[in-house]
Amino acid sequence: MPERESDERFHLNLEDIKDYAVFRVDTEGRIASWNAGAERIKGYTAEEAIGQPFSMLFTEEDRRAGKPEQELQQAREKRVYQGEGVRVRKGGKTFFAEVTLRALSDKEGVHRGFVKITRDISERQSIQEELRKRAEFEEQLIGIVSHDLRTPISAITLAAALLLRNKDLTARHALTLGRILSSAERAQRLISGLLDFTQARVGGGFVLHYDAFDLRGFAGLVVDELRMSHPGRELQLEHDGDLQGEWDADRLAQLLTNLVNNALAHGAVDRPVRLRVQGEPDAVVLTVHNWGRPIPPDARPHLFQPMKRGPITERSPKTGSIGLGLYIVQQIVLAHEGTLAVDSTEERGTRFTVRLPRHPPPPKAGG
Repeated sequence: MPERESDERFHLNLEDIKDYAVFRVDTEGRIASWNAGAERIKGYTAEEAIGQPFSMLFTEEDRRAGKPEQELQQAREKRVYQGEGVRVRKGGKTFFAEVTLRALSDKEGVHRGFVKITRDISERQSIQEELRKRAEFEEQLIGIVSHDLRTPISAITLAAALLLRNKDLTARHALTLGRILSSAERAQRLISGLLDFTQARVGGGFVLHYDAFDLRGFAGLVVDELRMSHPGRELQLEHDGDLQGEWDADRLAQLLTNLVNNALAHGAVDRPVRLRVQGEPDAVVLTVHNWGRPIPPDARPHLFQPMKRGPITERSPKTGSIGLGLYIVQQIVLAHEGTLAVDSTEERGTRFTVRLPRHPPPPKAGG
């Protein structure tokens, strides 16, 4: 097919595309064709655009930085350039665009210029930015409200605990105060979870304070506390190998508590929950296992997402959780630069495995 006839067909096909600016750029970087979509999005008529350098569609800042030439060069070398950025309409008004610049060659492989495809995504970008700002505001609000609630909740907890020491209380009053104290302590746990969530999401992650200690005795203390708060449930602790290392003790206690509480909430009540701590040459491995119904396949992709809870069953009744426990576990593991894995089947039960380096990571350059 003659080259001129091919160009005419190319031009006619482009006229059918209204939602995209599609135009050709010659080997010198000048606009060689201009479709109706380009006129609608860019504002220039074909007569105004054809023959002009395609760099006129960039901002002055991008032109000074050589952005148009860089796009052409990448398209020549890699056959295509794709990206997003600010572009300019007629009159100087800017918009956010998604662009593709593809190199063209004839049958002999001789470079014949480029085809440029541009889509206006300003509305999508505006929606995404609004959603980002809203999410950031909500997370900051959670942090502020949670922080301010700590003081009155602490006062309620302290007052209820002091009143319970009164030996003259009637059984009815003691029962009521016990319920107040239990509710206040649960509220404190929820607030602590919300503050951790805010720190992880808005604050850029947890700041760790490393201490040297032995996980053998440390895990024993955590399990003893959990046994006291879950009478009637069997908790097993196993340890093996060298368990010395450096970690954030408070965060590690939180990690173990969250994992064991999760196993108790979702595991079979007549089967034990087992915590195993094992030493490796450069790391320690913490494994929490429970028997019972496996994690549903459709729940696994969202297992560590905040505000996501597993299905409520007879073994996992409502306990005031807001679905932050496993998310916080994941964030603690990431802060220690460790790994977290899950295995859950009917035959093997459910097992969460955490692998933590023995020592803090080296400081980052420039940190």
